[in-house]
Amino acid sequence: MKRTTTALAAMALAFGLAACQSEPIPTPSPEPAPPTPGAVLSQDRLEEILAEVSSSLTAADAAASAAELGERFTGPALEMRTAEYALASLSSGANEVTPLVTDAQVSVVAATTEWPRVANVVTTIPEGTNLPLLLTFVQQGARENYALWSWVRLFPGVAMPATTQPAVGSAPVAPDASGLLMSPEAALGAYVDLLNNREESASSGSFAEEPFRANWGQTLDQLASAVEVAGTAAQVSEVSPEGSYSIATHDGGAIVVGAINQTLTVTRTVEGSTLNVGPSLAYGGESTVQGSLTATYLATVAFYIPPEGGDEQQVTVLGAEQVQIGVTRDDSVSPD
Repeated sequence: MKRTTTALAAMALAFGLAACQSEPIPTPSPEPAPPTPGAVLSQDRLEEILAEVSSSLTAADAAASAAELGERFTGPALEMRTAEYALASLSSGANEVTPLVTDAQVSVVAATTEWPRVANVVTTIPEGTNLPLLLTFVQQGARENYALWSWVRLFPGVAMPATTQPAVGSAPVAPDASGLLMSPEAALGAYVDLLNNREESASSGSFAEEPFRANWGQTLDQLASAVEVAGTAAQVSEVSPEGSYSIATHDGGAIVVGAINQTLTVTRTVEGSTLNVGPSLAYGGESTVQGSLTATYLATVAFYIPPEGGDEQQVTVLGAEQVQIGVTRDDSVSPD
């Protein structure tokens, strides 16, 4: 009897499984993928990010400490703000940090399914200044927060190129993208060559005149003239390993934000001479240069690159920001 019951149970189980196996397996029917990617951020979410960045910035400014910036600053913005706190401390507050705000006038949001993801914001004018900022936020991966990657002070009279509404989003532009007057990486390299070689650069006709390049050149000329009886002054600019981020404009062009490393070196070359530099170059140290002094800077620059084949045949520099990162000295090259 026990064996019969067991056999019947086994048969019932087998028939039950057979019955289950005979049922058709449901076929999944997912929603069709949208024809184009949507905006990576809603307006509400962007406002939350701006508020979170502002909160971190307020705490860091109050403590004069980059440690308070947390995960909301990254790349050039983190390096520049850290350097500003250091310089403010070295100069006992004589060198103030750049006033930053996150109140948005205009926002530009990428439309993509890939990472990194980018959003640009043109701010209101910070208190104590007279020009708005262009802020660039980057999310490197799905599990990371959006963080402020750079800020740029827009030049007087600059008109930002038109972009697609934030609710729709604008396409990201690859560093080597075609269809533009020049690719973003080529534009950044050409601008660096222009900073290094000035009128002799092959790129001198590719960029419209603008204040950052003019002021940097004037600073170098004045410094070289001031030290010529005792030594020399020279600068070198290079594309930063941080690279650039770009987003499409409505006309098929691109807004590009990139980072540039710069050095300004003053060298005493005349035996028995005296060479002094100003407080900004001295960076809290001695004004007298025995051998050489090299000041390092990090600059962020924003460009508008027009589409290829259009009426505009020059890249427009929209704005820039430059922060002194530090100073090194080498007394071993003293001519004495």
